[in-house]
Amino acid sequence: MTKRARPHFRCLQYETGQPWILMECVDGDSLDLFQKTIGFDLPKDTPLEAAEEVAKFLSSTLVSISET
Repeated sequence: MTKRARPHFRCLQYETGQPWILMECVDGDSLDLFQKTIGFDLPKDTPLEAAEEVAKFLSSTLVSISET
């Protein structure tokens, strides 16, 4: 059976100041995937503002994540 959940992405920073994007579950089915921290590293020296735009784009564009 396929389960689906709506993701939300937000921008965080490592201690070095390097931004990264965290994926969290907003609502929907309980996916095994969200039992872990899911993060996305960006290219070195990515400006925080650019990382925030990527997170905003992903949150507004991806409708759901599915797990089978």
